[in-house]
Amino acid sequence: MHASSAENMERCVRWYLPDDRNALKIADLGSQSVNGSYRELFSGADAFVGFDLEAGPGVDVVLDSPYDIPEEDGSFDLVVSGQMLEHCAHFWRVASEIERILKPGGLAFLIAPSAGPIHRYPVDCYRFYPDAWRALADWTGMRLVHVWMDQRGPWNDLVGVFSKGGEVAQIKSAPRMDCPPIEDTPSAIEGAETVKGARGYLEALEDIHEIVEPRRYVEIGVRKGSSLKLSECESIGVDPCPALGDSFENVRLFECTSDDFFFFHAKDAISGPIDLAFIDGMHLSEFVVRDFMNIERFMAPDGVILIDDVLPNHPIQARRERESRVWTGDVWRAVELIAENRPDLQLTWLDTAPTGLLAITGLKPKNSALWSRYNPVMRKLMADNFAPMLDGRPGPTPEDPPIKLIDRREAKRPTRDVLKEILRPGRA
Repeated sequence: MHASSAENMERCVRWYLPDDRNALKIADLGSQSVNGSYRELFSGADAFVGFDLEAGPGVDVVLDSPYDIPEEDGSFDLVVSGQMLEHCAHFWRVASEIERILKPGGLAFLIAPSAGPIHRYPVDCYRFYPDAWRALADWTGMRLVHVWMDQRGPWNDLVGVFSKGGEVAQIKSAPRMDCPPIEDTPSAIEGAETVKGARGYLEALEDIHEIVEPRRYVEIGVRKGSSLKLSECESIGVDPCPALGDSFENVRLFECTSDDFFFFHAKDAISGPIDLAFIDGMHLSEFVVRDFMNIERFMAPDGVILIDDVLPNHPIQARRERESRVWTGDVWRAVELIAENRPDLQLTWLDTAPTGLLAITGLKPKNSALWSRYNPVMRKLMADNFAPMLDGRPGPTPEDPPIKLIDRREAKRPTRDVLKEILRPGRA
């Protein structure tokens, strides 16, 4: 299972299943764990049954035929299947079985590639476009609630949400999320709460706004609005759990994840090229990479993207699980990945307190390098992210950040003159 498939299935689950999923009976067709499994997404379900043609991790029932599922009519509340139908010679017959074993009102979440290289398992027969899911709904009598085609390669997933009758309607705007309290208990480890920086990041940001003079500004992760209030132009703030104490007349606020914002709202909400963007959302590398990919598409070529929390001051601060009050997560890994796959960009580390800024210039909104290689890039970044959860082993521990990052050897002192030269070269 590749990264975009896991992310798309998580969308289906979050958007279309009830919050209380414990009573659901779920079937996974093609469930063998190959680079991961959907099972962890349904850890609270009473019954999750994995079906496949061969025994292996994640398989509860070995089928004699993909066209004969040994279950009674109307047995399941939900059927999920990903990366299976392209390997099934008569995929429409499987779809008929899915309809048969679903309860009235039950749902099916199907994911299959619309692109990508041949990958026989043991055969590779098809690629699917949106009309294929419409035809499958017509064939089976199920209703196609929602269909989308992901642009991330090489597989460009086609995702379909099907309903066996029922009244489920297509989600057309980002759903609200629960906001658990932020836990920022100080670490007891010596040095774990260290902060560094030649200037505070808000002071540097204020200069950056004055230098760039943005017409449009977007901020991912606004929290209390300390950085958002520096903007004096048309602005968009995105945060699922904002805690703004003040009102912002020039800001349009979207209370949702950045992934949901770009899926549902960005095309209509962003009125023209963005001149300045600030990514300060989830402190996990995969989210930062997606935020960069999504936002670059809307940027002016001479615009600037800033990423916060790129310079941890101690290895504890760089853990994916928060263990300190000063916390960067593994944002630094996202920067390494962007630099490796986009050597055309200009990346400048800035020595700001508490945890550094990265300025990215030389943007190319039509560049597709990260988009076309998204899944192999994510596989390298997050190898076996689902498999350790499946068999109970502890998850992978990322390497500590290089000492050159902790020592800030390549970070520039963010004086106003330095910022001018970085952000507006030749105009300092």
